[in-house]
Amino acid sequence: MNPQEHSQEWPCHLAVDERLETRGFAILARMAAKSENTKKLFLVDAMAHIYRAFYAPMNRMNAPSGIPTKVPFLFANIVRRLLKDYQPEYVAIVFDTRQPTFRDKLFEKYKAQRPPMPDEMGVQLPYVRRLCEAMRMPILELDGYEADDVIGTMAKKAAANKIDVLVISNDKDMMQLVNPGVRILRTGSGGAKADTIVDAAKVTEILGVPPGKVIDLMALLGDTVDNIPGAKGIGEKGATELIQKYGSVESALDHADEVTNKRYREALQQQREQVMMSKQLATINLDVPLEVDLEKLQVRAADPAALAELYRELGFNSLLKELLASGAEVGGGVGEGLTPEGVSYKDGEASAKDYAQFANVEEFKAYLKKLPVKAELAVWLNLEPGEREAEGFGTRVAGIEVSHKEGEGRAVWADEKGEAMKALAAAVQDEKRRKIVHDPKLFQLLAGGGEKIEHATQLYSYLLRPTTANHNFADVIFRQFNVPIGGGAGERADYLQRLAPVLRKEVEAQGLDGVYEKIDLPLSGVLAEMERAGILVDPDALAKMSHSMEKEVRRLEKEIWKLAGSEFNVNSPTQLAEILFDKLNLQPPVRRGKGKVRSTAADILEEMKAQHELPGKVMEYREIAKLKSTYVDALPKLIHPETKRLHTSFSQTGTATGRLSSSDPNLQNIPVRSELGREIRAAFV
Repeated sequence: MNPQEHSQEWPCHLAVDERLETRGFAILARMAAKSENTKKLFLVDAMAHIYRAFYAPMNRMNAPSGIPTKVPFLFANIVRRLLKDYQPEYVAIVFDTRQPTFRDKLFEKYKAQRPPMPDEMGVQLPYVRRLCEAMRMPILELDGYEADDVIGTMAKKAAANKIDVLVISNDKDMMQLVNPGVRILRTGSGGAKADTIVDAAKVTEILGVPPGKVIDLMALLGDTVDNIPGAKGIGEKGATELIQKYGSVESALDHADEVTNKRYREALQQQREQVMMSKQLATINLDVPLEVDLEKLQVRAADPAALAELYRELGFNSLLKELLASGAEVGGGVGEGLTPEGVSYKDGEASAKDYAQFANVEEFKAYLKKLPVKAELAVWLNLEPGEREAEGFGTRVAGIEVSHKEGEGRAVWADEKGEAMKALAAAVQDEKRRKIVHDPKLFQLLAGGGEKIEHATQLYSYLLRPTTANHNFADVIFRQFNVPIGGGAGERADYLQRLAPVLRKEVEAQGLDGVYEKIDLPLSGVLAEMERAGILVDPDALAKMSHSMEKEVRRLEKEIWKLAGSEFNVNSPTQLAEILFDKLNLQPPVRRGKGKVRSTAADILEEMKAQHELPGKVMEYREIAKLKSTYVDALPKLIHPETKRLHTSFSQTGTATGRLSSSDPNLQNIPVRSELGREIRAAFV
């Protein structure tokens, strides 16, 4: 029930058995070892992956029309990767609906603390649905129930029919569904080899209790994201100990007087009703009234025409080229101007290509040793779709592409022992070696070798077009050569060789080479070191702030209820609109061409403050609640367990003005003029 993947897709053209041997995919091996007659059903928690995609730390992506497209792009990549790597026979994409569920009726404050969906995310959702339809993947949803309930019900039905079910979700509450026929697949950031299959033993390893006791554990722990209260005063350790000892939350409550820990004992004695309600809220309904013929969930070939149309509309050039290269009949002139093979420069000249994959890491090492020192080495570090951790702390490299002359490119899989990356790091440390990269900061964080970076095409692109939103590699290539970058092994490294001298010539022609060499390129190294060093944060100060802000939010909530004359969910735009416009009869502002706007957006509330005290109180409530959830409560969870510091990601190409920006977490938007904003900033020590 909890919501919450820039990455390039690493193509795989190997047969399954070859891939098992070459990449050592333990997970794929385990699945292949199952009976050949066992069919698999993948149930994808759509909103969980949409939230992960939206908050993934990567540069903004826009369609030619200007709408943001990061969510459908990353969603497409992860779903395509899962279908390719695991080859399930059945699949369903499960969505939540906007209608209230039985949990909202059971507990009015259920999910009350969750901020509304960002507008930028909302505009991308229809494209995710269109993507699913074009890929002919069935969508399941049911009013009155959450996606978790639909997933649980379908998992139960499929398992009863001897179908091997994998629930694609990283949410721990899904672990209650695990049984011999149902497992959880938690996707990682390094492709299938970084995925985790969660069976009953893994649930016990992660949570300390078996799947059948997960609900009891959650009844005590609660869930801050969904605002499930749990037992105040009992933390993760205490909850685990109690369930391990007593077997169930009911038994723990019945034996509360025997609990030796005073805090736990009093929590159980005083919060019985709250705990039992929390168990109801946390329990996934396995019997929702959903009639679905399993055969309708069979994996089918995508609709190439619809897919090509969508890819072109959204500007997904690499995916479009891959589709065209497959020989699919797209029709409708969708592929006009694009060729599935060969490269068309703006001057129309064709260019030969020689791409290949190293047989193994040893062959890659031999290539690096034989490489002439004077040769400029273009390096592309290939990252699988998935969430990226703090730069340099857990980011996985799935593959390495290299090129030492235009028209050639080679690639190697990143082995589990890291030998390929070690060999690359040793080669690029040579100060005599001139290097061509796209993102110099990421390159220095993952491979080192900041000295003698000759060309950084991302920085060249930014200097030449500072007002352009995207400087990711695929967009730069398309703007420069009018071709979508494909998925050939070594193709990106080859294009780095082609792109670098062209952009360098433009930079010099505009007199920007001095800015590049004296400011931007050195700055990328400084930012890499800043990210690696991290920022010290005082979690205790933030915890105190969280406590006081929670009290203030609750005080404002009661004040809002008093002004409204009744209790309601302040976080619900629908309920708030009913109070403002129907009950209090406030007049919404008039917008040209739209008439009266019944909205609860901040600008509308600002205009309505003169009519009544309530809009102003709601704005105050929202400001505190947003700062609390976005920074005060979120920042401590992002502190790295080893460094004890916060590792944000800095971008020097994110604004037209040259101002630095940060993401994961976004730190530049912490208010500086408000008292609360200054208090949050004071926690950075």
